[in-house]
Amino acid sequence: MENVRDGFFKKLGVSQDEIKKEYGIDLYLFLDAVALGLKDEEISDIIGYDLERIKKVRQVLGNVGSDIGLTYKKDFIT
Repeated sequence: MENVRDGFFKKLGVSQDEIKKEYGIDLYLFLDAVALGLKDEEISDIIGYDLERIKKVRQVLGNVGSDIGLTYKKDFIT
């Protein structure tokens, strides 16, 4: 059975492993920060990721914003 998290990443057209390999960024941690409404500069300062990499990942994700909500990766039974 496919979980909600896998479906979310498919919808974005990305793989967590590919993002980690190419940009060195943990996609879950990045998306948690985005879901909280943090700006790229804040994510860079708080988490320590390179600002240009963060901007590129956000662009790859279609400029995803806080509207994804904190429940984007939760496995809910429907």
